[in-house]
Amino acid sequence: MNSRQRVKMALNHQEPDRIPFDLGGTVLTSIHVHAYRNLRRYLGLPDKEVEVMDVFQQIAVIDDDMRQKLGCDGRNVAPRSSATFKIVVDEDSMPGYRFFQDEWGISWRMPKDGGFYYDMFQHPFANSASIDDIKHFPWPDPVDPARFTTLKESARHVAEDLGEAVILGGLSAGFVELAAWTRGFARFYPDLVTNLEWMTYLMDTIIDLKLAYWEVALPLVGDYADVVQEADDLAGQFGLLISPETYRKVIKPRHKKIMDFIKARTDAKIFFHSCGAIREIIPDMIEIGIDIINPVQVSAVGMESSALKRDFGKEMTFWGGLVDTQGVFTTGTTDEVREEVRRRIDDFGAGGGFIAATVHNIQANVPPENIMALWETLQEYGSYGPGGVSQRADDYVPAARHDKPVKVSSSPDALPAQMLTPEAAAAQVAEEEFYPDLFLDMQDAIIDGRRAEAVVAGEQALADGYAPQAVISDGIVPAMTIVGERFESAEFFLPEMMAAALAARGILELLRPRLVASHAEPVGRVVIGTVKGDLHDIGKNLVAMMFEGAGFEVIDLGPDVPADKFIAAINEHKPGLVGLSALLTTTAPMMRTIINALQAAGVRDRVKVLVGGAAISEEFADEIGADGYAPDAGAAVRKAKALLAMTA
Repeated sequence: MNSRQRVKMALNHQEPDRIPFDLGGTVLTSIHVHAYRNLRRYLGLPDKEVEVMDVFQQIAVIDDDMRQKLGCDGRNVAPRSSATFKIVVDEDSMPGYRFFQDEWGISWRMPKDGGFYYDMFQHPFANSASIDDIKHFPWPDPVDPARFTTLKESARHVAEDLGEAVILGGLSAGFVELAAWTRGFARFYPDLVTNLEWMTYLMDTIIDLKLAYWEVALPLVGDYADVVQEADDLAGQFGLLISPETYRKVIKPRHKKIMDFIKARTDAKIFFHSCGAIREIIPDMIEIGIDIINPVQVSAVGMESSALKRDFGKEMTFWGGLVDTQGVFTTGTTDEVREEVRRRIDDFGAGGGFIAATVHNIQANVPPENIMALWETLQEYGSYGPGGVSQRADDYVPAARHDKPVKVSSSPDALPAQMLTPEAAAAQVAEEEFYPDLFLDMQDAIIDGRRAEAVVAGEQALADGYAPQAVISDGIVPAMTIVGERFESAEFFLPEMMAAALAARGILELLRPRLVASHAEPVGRVVIGTVKGDLHDIGKNLVAMMFEGAGFEVIDLGPDVPADKFIAAINEHKPGLVGLSALLTTTAPMMRTIINALQAAGVRDRVKVLVGGAAISEEFADEIGADGYAPDAGAAVRKAKALLAMTA
C-alpha cells in the first residue's frame, strides 16, 4: 500500500495498514525552520539551506531525506505567485525589523532580534469608509497563468511517481481571515455589528477571487487532487470568536457557496482549517460539505478527542490533534509526549477518519526529542491490527489529561457565584442605581456598539453640566461591566465586545482633554504590552480598551516590548498594574524574563503583574511569579480590580 492509497482509505473512514502521517503536507501542518534545523541535526541528516514554505509563519519545506525517514504520506501542491509580484524583504527601512508587503497590500514585519515569524501591522482598508475603495482596489489576478505553470505536473509527479496524496492549496487564506487582515482586526470585528454591508461586500469580493482561482485550478489538476484546502479561523481557546447566529447568518452561506463550487468540480475531499473551540459549529461544517477539520485543537473548550470521535467521527475526518503544540509537546518530557500521543491514537484512530499530525505547525522551541517521541509512538501504536490502534469498548475511560487547562464552561449556569449573569446584573442596577435617562441612553449605546450615539450622549452630558468623572462612573463603567459579563457568559462575542469598547473609547476621547485639565485621577493606572518577540496585539488591544472602559488610565506600549521598556514605563508612569500578553509558546518565556528584570531593577514590588494570552495558563502564571492570570478581557478587568484591592 502506498501513501496515496493509505490516505484515501483513511479519508473514506476505512482502516488502512497504518494511520497516515502528515508533516509538511500543508502550510498548517509543518514545522518552524528553527525546529526543523534542530530535528535534522538530531537525526544526523546533513545541514543544508532550509527552503521556506510559508514566509509569514517561517515554516519549512520538508526535504525528501526527512520525508523518507519519517514516512510522510501527503505533499502540498500549491500555486505560484503571479508574474507581477514577488515578496521583497526590506532589511533596512524599519529599525529593528524586517518587513514586506504582500500582494493583498498587507504589510508584515518580524523583529530582527528574537523574531520567529512575521505579523501584519498595516492594513489597506484600515481607514476605508466607502465600498468604492473596495471596487477600485488593485486586487491580485487570481487566474494569472504564472500561478498554474507547474501545478498539474507537480500534482502528477506526487500522485504517480511518488505515490503520495496530493493536497492542493488555494489562492489565499479564507475569506473571513483575509477580510480581517485587509481591514485590520480592530475594525473587522466591530464591522460585523455596525458596518455589515461594507464588510459583506469586502468578503464577497474576496470570495469571487477565490472561486475564479478554483475554476482554473481544479479542472487543471483533475483526478490527481485528493484533498483541497480551505480555511477560516473562527474560534479562540475558549469559544467562537463570533456568535453562532452570526456564523449561520453571515459566514455559513458563504462557506457553503465555496464548498458547493469545489464539490461540483472535484471528488477530492475538502480540508478545512479552523483553530480553537469550534465544536458548536462542526455540525454546520458537515452540513455544508466539509470533509476534514484541522488542526483539531484538543486543549480548547469542547474539543476533547474521544468526544469528537464519538459524536462526529462517522462523518468527519480529523487531521491533526495528535499532540498539542501549546502544551506537553513543548514543555513536557518524552514520556509525557508518548502518553499523550498514545491517547490520541486510541481516541481518533479506530475506523479510519484520522490523519496523524500535530495541532498546527510545530513551533520553534519544540525539542527534537519530543518530535521523535511522537513519531516513534505513532510507529508503535499506529498500525491497524493486533497491538496497534485500540478497538475501544464503549465504556473506555481516557487517560489523564496533560493538556493546557481551560475554562470549564461559558454557560451562565456555570458561572462562579461572584459573577452575575447579565440579567442579574441588569436587575441589580435597576434596584441599586438610579441613573438619569441620559446615562441610560449612553449605556445602551455603548452596549449596542453605537459609537456615534454614545459620543452624542457624552457631549450632551457635558453640556448639561455633568463632570467628566460622572460620565465615566455613571455611563461608561456600568455599560462596560455588563459587556464584560455578557462576554464571559457567551452572550457577547468578539464583534459585540469590540464594538462596545470602541463606542466607550469614543466617549473617553471626548473626555480626555477635560480630564487632563481638571487633573482628575483615574481609578487606576495600567501599563500593558505584548512581550518582546511577539507581534500579536489584538488580545492586548481588547484588554486595553476594557481597562479604559472601566475607568483606568492605560499606557499601551504596543507589541514586541522588551523588559527595559516596561521598567522605564513603571518608573515614569508609576502604575499599579503591569499587563503582559503573549500568543505563542515561543514568546511566553519572555514573561519570566521580564518579571525577573523587574525584580533586578527594584520595581517588582511596586506593581502587580497580570499575564494572559493563548499560550498562558494559571499554572504558568504561578510558575513565573506573576500575581494573576486572566483568560480574556472581561476577566482581566475583574482580576485587576481584585489585585489592586478595588471593588470588583
